[in-house]
Amino acid sequence: MKKRKESFWGLHFDFHATPKDGIQGKTLKEEGIRKICHLLKPDFIQIDCKGHPGYTSYPSKLGNAVNEFEKDTLKLWRRVTKEEDIALYMHYSGVYDVKYCSEHPNERVLMADGYRHFGSTRLNGKYADDLLIPQLMELAENYQVNGVWVDGECWMALADFTKETLESFERETGINLNGKIPATEKDEYFHEYRDYNRGLFKKYINHYIDSIHEKYPDFEICSNWAFSDHMPEEVSANVDFLSGDLNPLNSFNSARYAARALAQQEGYAWDLMSWNFRSNVSGRSAYVPKHVNQIKQEASAVIAVGGAYQNYVPQNRDGSPRMWELEPLVDLSKFVLERKPFCHRVKPIHQVALLLSTYDRYRESTHLYSRTGYEKIMGMSALLCDIGQSLEILCEHTLKKSINEYKMIFVPELYSGLENETIELLLEYAKNGGNLVLSGKNTCSIFEKGGAPFKCKEHQEFLIEEVKGNEDGHNNKTSNKYIPYCFTTDNSSYGALFSPCEIVAKGEINALFAENPATKLDSLSVTTPYGKGTITTIGFDIGSQYLSAAQFTHRELMKKITSLYDPIVKIESALGRLEIVVTKKDNKTMIQLVNAGGTHADSASTTDDYIPPVLDIKLSINAPNAKALVLQPEGTLLPMEHASNGRLITTIPRIDIHSIIEICE
Repeated sequence: MKKRKESFWGLHFDFHATPKDGIQGKTLKEEGIRKICHLLKPDFIQIDCKGHPGYTSYPSKLGNAVNEFEKDTLKLWRRVTKEEDIALYMHYSGVYDVKYCSEHPNERVLMADGYRHFGSTRLNGKYADDLLIPQLMELAENYQVNGVWVDGECWMALADFTKETLESFERETGINLNGKIPATEKDEYFHEYRDYNRGLFKKYINHYIDSIHEKYPDFEICSNWAFSDHMPEEVSANVDFLSGDLNPLNSFNSARYAARALAQQEGYAWDLMSWNFRSNVSGRSAYVPKHVNQIKQEASAVIAVGGAYQNYVPQNRDGSPRMWELEPLVDLSKFVLERKPFCHRVKPIHQVALLLSTYDRYRESTHLYSRTGYEKIMGMSALLCDIGQSLEILCEHTLKKSINEYKMIFVPELYSGLENETIELLLEYAKNGGNLVLSGKNTCSIFEKGGAPFKCKEHQEFLIEEVKGNEDGHNNKTSNKYIPYCFTTDNSSYGALFSPCEIVAKGEINALFAENPATKLDSLSVTTPYGKGTITTIGFDIGSQYLSAAQFTHRELMKKITSLYDPIVKIESALGRLEIVVTKKDNKTMIQLVNAGGTHADSASTTDDYIPPVLDIKLSINAPNAKALVLQPEGTLLPMEHASNGRLITTIPRIDIHSIIEICE
């Protein structure tokens, strides 16, 4: 059976068992498991083992199993998947364990307010040795499962303020807290203490992973969301693969962002999981399975940048699979597997990069690791993908290794800032011929102080006095205190924006703004020559504003800015939004084409069976040695015309969801 690095398509089942679930295995049948293997042909299956409540759904001998079993459910899953040559992994909740915390109150994280957390275990406590390691040993030895997908890890890791942790911080760092706990940003050593606790998390995962690998070296372990956009730093543990599960409410944009953050971790197999359902309808909790076309689009966002894909369908409360939800996924299985030869573990060809700053993210995160403030970066990635830019996401550790290989680098709106070394590195990149783009007034202000050749002039952000009354005459409530500004790239079409700053600089103006288009317009975006390269400023947070309320004027501005360099693939015309990822596989160039249309980001559309195709596509490609262009997996030979500028012109009538142009040389 395949190792994780060889796997491309998987299924995930879980249900977070509790004693209220009744008899485990009551309706679980061998023929149901076997049918899943035959119908959907997964490389691997992940099933429930222990969820966040802390109870196992198999008859563990370690004292945390649910009460009633008709059969050993895990034993049956393992026997059938082994006979079918399909790898079996466990969904196991790690740091997050409510049962263990309730039974061991001193092993619960002590919060800064003096209360013990209900379910988050102390990272330097006894949990790993008491339960986690023995239970993973049990799974490896007694059930011979292939590995574990440890959930509830980095995103549930919390700073601990017990006397033991505070004293170990002082002892190991040499810092004297003088009896005052660093609870808020205003407190001295706040960031140092959070960094120390992040170190405890990394010691915790290294401890249990190394302990298991010492006895069971082939047992594969992933800590969910570790070394991803939640934890954007260099891999520092002996994980066997990286993975995460996507936001179910905007999975496509979440996938585009998270996939690129994982893809930068060179040498590691990785995958992403999307839920096959939406969990919210009209602002209320509900369970609504998605149409298979929506899931295909989410899968495409993952496999187009080289990852493997898994789909999550909950189990019934007795551990049996929901066959009525799984059988419609035959079409999804076929869709994914036929793209494996052209997608699996492809590597992007460097063109455009977006900075995901470890330094800045860790200063904005509410937990040790979280997505607090992700909108700025996810929105920027969605915007760049929507205009056909072949985009990568880099943290500082990957930026330093390859910065000069990129034609253009974007820095999104920053919360706190960057280390001086990073600012200097980016300015040097521009001076040496690169195109640096800075977005948001905070980012622009930070780089102005760092020596960039422009000035930021603050404009009023909020109304001085809120308008009184229930509404403004147009059924609009008047509680919004932000001043709405307008902006334009061509003095013809106007878009709305908030919280701008004026850019005072010499260079080419890309956009102007004002409170009213009839008044004087000020510079919003300027491209300024800098050494051999350029620095382009955007005086508002275009990323988060695009994610929350996309405007075509956002895309027009970004198209204007990205025209500064010559991409490998350029969309000359298309009816619809087409995402492009230029990749390499087995020394062949594979141009990934993903339909970015649909209602995936629309809160008013829960599920949808129709994604409008992208039509009448005309591309120009810099491929001087190409002998043929083949659209895959269809195997269709595309027309080729040589343009006067040396580029190839090709046309494609339509892209429904995802296809690949294979360049044959």
